[in-house]
Amino acid sequence: MSESEPQQLDQHASARHAGFAETDPEFEAARAERARLIRTFLEVMEAAGNPGASRKLGSTVRNLTGQESDEYWAATLVGDGGKEREVIVFTDGRHGWSDELAYSDRPRSRDDEIAAEQLKAALSAILDEHDLSWPDED
Repeated sequence: MSESEPQQLDQHASARHAGFAETDPEFEAARAERARLIRTFLEVMEAAGNPGASRKLGSTVRNLTGQESDEYWAATLVGDGGKEREVIVFTDGRHGWSDELAYSDRPRSRDDEIAAEQLKAALSAILDEHDLSWPDED
């Protein structure tokens, strides 16, 4: 099973190299929950005009070649021991630990994927930063 949430904050993506399990209902359920959180978050941000979205380095070149720029929001989560790890959410829905996304736009293993609870905490921090809230909290 995946690492517990506090342990994830203490580990850098380059230190993990485990593969995905062939079948794991809990893993698929966690992915479905993360997808639901991202969809809801993006709907809230889009309705507000995507406040605070930053452009990823290199987006100017993408624009010059006719591609869309990569825009994102970021939040930092802090573990019990004070260890910090950044979460990035792109406007197209890609999301995850920033150190993991530096390697690839896709997780390499189940442990690379952020836990749904931690994703919600990061998304909530971004919403709070822009005086927005989840639809069920209005």
